[in-house]
Amino acid sequence: MPQLITMITANLTAYHEHQTHQPGDANLIVKQLVRDYRDHLADLQVIVVGGDGTLHDVVNGLQEMGQGQVPIGYIPTGTGNDFARANHIPLTYQKAAASLATAEPRGVNVGRVSAKEFDTKYFINNFGIGIDALVVYATNHSRSKNLMNKLKLGSLSYPLHFATALMHQKAFTASWGQWALDHHDDRSYLCVFTNHPFLGGVRLIMPEDDDRSALHLVIVHKEKWQVIGQALVALLKKKPDVPQIHHYQGPEFHFETEAGEHIQVDGEELQAPLHVTLTQVTQRFLLPTD
Repeated sequence: MPQLITMITANLTAYHEHQTHQPGDANLIVKQLVRDYRDHLADLQVIVVGGDGTLHDVVNGLQEMGQGQVPIGYIPTGTGNDFARANHIPLTYQKAAASLATAEPRGVNVGRVSAKEFDTKYFINNFGIGIDALVVYATNHSRSKNLMNKLKLGSLSYPLHFATALMHQKAFTASWGQWALDHHDDRSYLCVFTNHPFLGGVRLIMPEDDDRSALHLVIVHKEKWQVIGQALVALLKKKPDVPQIHHYQGPEFHFETEAGEHIQVDGEELQAPLHVTLTQVTQRFLLPTD
């Protein structure tokens, strides 16, 4: 860590280091930074060293304060690192830290979900209902999670729990649409809203031009689990001509489910029923120039 701090601060005139100890700490820290810098916010940059969960907390803190213009640099040290993959940030901390020297602030679309059931939340990666959220739940509550992280095998947690979730996930009823709830399915298996193509470290079906100016919704329809397995493999191989898979994109979505499904927002666990509106907002990030 001292070597990393030296690399990060080499081109800075002043800096303050803050440690987090549990989920939510980064949210509180960045809010206090905004208060401390309220008279000179143009001087504030936030460098996050951690996983996508820590980055999620920082983005939520800035957006809740109405300060999405504060640029965030990111050095990924998590397991999935979906945000880094999507934004071409190096996945090794040495290269990511070095890239900050020439990084430029750019606006990136992040998701916003407003619900009757909880306060507005923002997501850098995705908002999922169904099997991916069940995998997140199983991974987070696994007795072997800490051991695998100590052995630096944390990246295997998601695929290890996926097979079990594949057989246990039940079909659920969902309604969705861009301007009204004009789509309905009583055999939904996966509904995921995403800002970019990556989920659990792998790339999903997305348009060839990788349109980042819109939210994307991928829905997988429930069939026999063998067929579902084939559909999910097709999803990962970017072969959209499978009848169980539906893909939509747009600036806004409405979504409802009365089922008691697992839900995840950037890996944060929630529970249905759910009545939400999803849009995007802009957050500035310090991103590599090459």
